[in-house]
Amino acid sequence: MDLSQFADPWEQLRLLSDAPRNALLVELLRRRAPGARVLEVGCGTGLLSCAAAALGAKKVYAVEPTPLVEVARALVEANGLSGRVTVLQGTVQSLKPRKVDLIFSELLNADPFLEEVTEAMGAASAWLVPGGHMAPSRLRVYGALVRDQGSAQEVRRATREITSLGSRLGLNVDPVLQALSKPAPYRYVASSLQLCSAPTLLFDLPLGGGAAPPERVEAALMASQADIVGGVAVWFEADYDEGLVLRNSPGHGGHWGQLVCAWPEERGVAEGQLVRVCVEVTEDGVEVSPA
Repeated sequence: MDLSQFADPWEQLRLLSDAPRNALLVELLRRRAPGARVLEVGCGTGLLSCAAAALGAKKVYAVEPTPLVEVARALVEANGLSGRVTVLQGTVQSLKPRKVDLIFSELLNADPFLEEVTEAMGAASAWLVPGGHMAPSRLRVYGALVRDQGSAQEVRRATREITSLGSRLGLNVDPVLQALSKPAPYRYVASSLQLCSAPTLLFDLPLGGGAAPPERVEAALMASQADIVGGVAVWFEADYDEGLVLRNSPGHGGHWGQLVCAWPEERGVAEGQLVRVCVEVTEDGVEVSPA
């Protein structure tokens, strides 16, 4: 994965504009940082690592693999925190563990696995002393059928246009049509969805113990009404502490939106009908296809 994309200033602006997300993480630090040794995995600009120190952390390790590490170092220096906040460049997987009482991170995205949260928290667990606290400690991923005909309509338009071009120019376009006949789901991020089923739990993963999502699972999503289904929306819930759950579920707000895996062919469903899907987790993220 190319981590440099997360150093894009626009990515950071979107992240830091999310007031509920920021408030949850600050509340976690209010509860857990005073007097503690703290590790932030993926500190970005270093703002929350400095917040941990401002809230009473004894020592903070701020880990960041991208060029934002220089911003984090400048922020630490500007606030006179260099004695308590140490900025380390690299991934947590590549660094020698220190002993800490609190590990926190927000390696989450519309695609819950895009930023390798399970791998990073698994590696970070080597830093945690017995009785320490890891946040997030658990990740749940949900899916629901969604009304979306855009991708299927585009496939049909392209098929008609390719066929028309072949006819007008006297070309055999069968190889093109065959190559494009079964594309993988078209993945995009949406902030407004029309769901066609109740949420179904796809993954429930404890973090920090090395557990990784299975590469492939099948699930059955029940249509809540007669409708046209064009794909599946995916979102997450992450447990940070008692009563502190970070989520990007539809209607919840936040900067993430939801991942949509849109299909090249829509399908009509009846109320109560089960739609079986295949969920795959690859190095490119989550894909949900009709089973």
